[in-house]
Amino acid sequence: MRGIEPKTLLFCFVASLVIALGASAVSGQESPKGQIVRGQQLAEALRAGGYVVYFRHAATNSDQVDVEKPDFARCETQRNLSADGRRMARLIGGAFKTLGIRIDKVLSSPYCRTVETAQLAFERNEVSPLLYFAVGVEKEGRARRSQKLREMLSTPPAANSNTILVGHNANLKEATGVWPKKEGDSHVFRPGAGGFVYIGDVTAEEWVRFSGAAAAR
Repeated sequence: MRGIEPKTLLFCFVASLVIALGASAVSGQESPKGQIVRGQQLAEALRAGGYVVYFRHAATNSDQVDVEKPDFARCETQRNLSADGRRMARLIGGAFKTLGIRIDKVLSSPYCRTVETAQLAFERNEVSPLLYFAVGVEKEGRARRSQKLREMLSTPPAANSNTILVGHNANLKEATGVWPKKEGDSHVFRPGAGGFVYIGDVTAEEWVRFSGAAAAR
C-alpha cells in the first residue's frame, strides 16, 4: 500500500461501497447472479406460463411530445407510435402466437401509445390508471403507483399463462430499479411468495427476429 495517498484509499473505499449498494438496490427482486435469462431462452420459457411480462410501448414519433396534461381521448395531445412502432407491435404479437406463449390479462397505461401497442400486439387490453406515466405524477402519487406496480408484478397469472403489462420506462425503473431503455423491450418477472423475482429481458429486435424465424419453419 506504500505510496498510495490516504485520500485515494478513501475514494476507492467509497466507490466500492456505492457499487455494492447499487447492486443490492433491488434486493429480493432480482434472480441470484448467474440465473438471469435473456433472449430466445427466456421467450421459450414463457410457454410454460407463470410470468408477468412488462413491455415498454413500441417505437414512437420522436418529433411528437405529450402536452402537460394529455387528453387520453385525443391522441393528438400525446406522443404516438410511429409506422415502425406499429409494425414492431404486430411482430411482437406474432412472435407470441408462433412461439405458443399463452396470455392471461393484458393491462396498459391509458396513453395512446401503450393502448395501441397492446391492441396491435395482443388484440386486447384493459386500461389501468396505475400504469399512468410516472413522470407526469407528483412525488406522492409516483410512490403509490410504484407500490401498486410491485403488487402487479407479485400477482400470479392464471395457470399456464402470462400477464402482460404495457407501460413506460420510468414506472418500472422507479418500482424495481430495472430500466427498459429501448422502446418495445420487455422485462420478465416471476411472482411468488408475496413478491417477485426478476428473470431477464427480451429486446424488441429479438421479438421481431423470433417472429420471422418461427413463421419460416
